[in-house]
Amino acid sequence: MNIRKSMGMLLCLCSLSATAQEAWDIDRCMAYAVEHNRTVKQRKLEADNYRLDKIEAIGQFLPGVSGSVSAQYSYGRSVDPGTNTYISQSTFNNGYAMEGSMPIFQGGSLINQVRRARANELLGKAALQEAKDNTALETFQAYIDALYYYGTTRLAEQKLVESDSLVYKTRRQEALGLKGMADVAQMEAQQATDAYNLTHQRNLYETAMLTLKQTMNYPVADTLVLDTRLIDTPVIEQVRLSADNADDVFRIALNCNPTLRQSEMNKQVARMNRKISWGSLFPTISIFGGISSSYYKELHQSGYDNFADQMKNNFGSYFGISMSIPIFNRMSGSIGVKQAKNNYLIATQQYEAQKEALQKLVLQAVQDREGFLKESLQMEKKVTSDSIAYRVTRRKFEEGLMTSLDVQNNASTLLESQTGLLQSKLTYVMKCRLVDYYKGEEIIRNEERNATKETQIIAD
Repeated sequence: MNIRKSMGMLLCLCSLSATAQEAWDIDRCMAYAVEHNRTVKQRKLEADNYRLDKIEAIGQFLPGVSGSVSAQYSYGRSVDPGTNTYISQSTFNNGYAMEGSMPIFQGGSLINQVRRARANELLGKAALQEAKDNTALETFQAYIDALYYYGTTRLAEQKLVESDSLVYKTRRQEALGLKGMADVAQMEAQQATDAYNLTHQRNLYETAMLTLKQTMNYPVADTLVLDTRLIDTPVIEQVRLSADNADDVFRIALNCNPTLRQSEMNKQVARMNRKISWGSLFPTISIFGGISSSYYKELHQSGYDNFADQMKNNFGSYFGISMSIPIFNRMSGSIGVKQAKNNYLIATQQYEAQKEALQKLVLQAVQDREGFLKESLQMEKKVTSDSIAYRVTRRKFEEGLMTSLDVQNNASTLLESQTGLLQSKLTYVMKCRLVDYYKGEEIIRNEERNATKETQIIAD
């Protein structure tokens, strides 16, 4: 008893530092996890790369311009650009040129490259959203687990308090001759079992909190205070009536689910790659033009025009059009077309498979939501009945009309019902949020995260 009281006092002292801290609800934890998740940060950079690829693809329609400058000293035999004859002199040559080219036709590959880049950009955005949603859902699950073990720990504490009270009363009754040593031993054994269960539940709770912090990328050494009001909220206050069935939810999810959106964009990219491969079989046409000039001088000689006059006199320009016709490229063109077609068919099959997987997930989520609601309502009734049964049995035991085994059985039944109610209630909340997510709603609700929160203490 003294050891347990000391532990309780220590827990109270440790919890004093937590009372002044604001409680973190589910939405705040999810928002923190998304903001600090490394996968989300990587997806943001990848999405930005896709955006830059699209700009680069659009830039292929613009003319490409390049300039060049050359300077050359020659010693010995060389060609005189003025007379176009060989001389044996030291000379200096300086040339300037600028050239531009622009594609006119490349078998439609340019416009298809832009379309592919746009599809990749949408794919990157969908991948980023998927990373955010997956991080939020993982945090949601970890938060629910932590709340569950917090609730089981609190139930174990209440059960131990009941056992302490029964042991005390049984010992007093044994001293008065109303109970036997067997009853005292039985109650002490139950007390030891409840003490062990409390320690076990506390360990599970600490593990769940560590998992939650790791999922959030939250500093492990820092205190994280959870909003525990959800545990004490009656199920009827959490019920969200909705006429949506699984088919309705699935039709909405087809247009907004980021995972399916990625598969759809992969299919679109494969289709554009297929069209680009067809373009390699067509001729390519481009126009080009340029200007150039030069300066020439034999070293140690005079009588040459100055730099400005030579640049003016040697100025030239050109313009042309070129066409490249593929005749035989060692069958790489036809093979590339066939491979692109196969990749498109593979992407189509993957998209259809993703649709089927999404339909199953939606159906399961809707069924779980309805099932856990029914379970929670029934478990509330069962907890009420088991609580009454336990109180009656305990009173009769104190009056000598029931045995200690009857009390233990009723207490275990009540604890099992309370634990089942806690699990079904928390699972129902999670399934409601999951169904809403499939319906296109944000997984993180800002209005709830910014609402005024009551400060909660982890340990009562």
